[in-house]
Amino acid sequence: QTAEESSRSKSAFLANMSHELRTPLNAIIGYSEMLAEEAEDKGQAPLVADLGKIRSSGKHLLELINDVLDLSKIEAGRIEVKKEWVSISDVIHEAVSTAP
Repeated sequence: QTAEESSRSKSAFLANMSHELRTPLNAIIGYSEMLAEEAEDKGQAPLVADLGKIRSSGKHLLELINDVLDLSKIEAGRIEVKKEWVSISDVIHEAVSTAP
């Protein structure tokens, strides 16, 4: 029974933390998009590039947070896992592009 309680506590923690992380992260992504549009209008190309990096890093982090939450839901039996075909080259390209 302790394992079940621990699992429930973990799921509750992940659900709460994912909300607490996603909300400010979405604000960062949105704000970086607004600033990038403004910088582009003013012809500040270097700033646009830097803001694009902030936006893409924020989106990547948001995807990771969503993946962790999905794994928690899978463990709890609240999401059905389905098989699907994927392009290995796309997966490798995505992995390489996120590596430092």
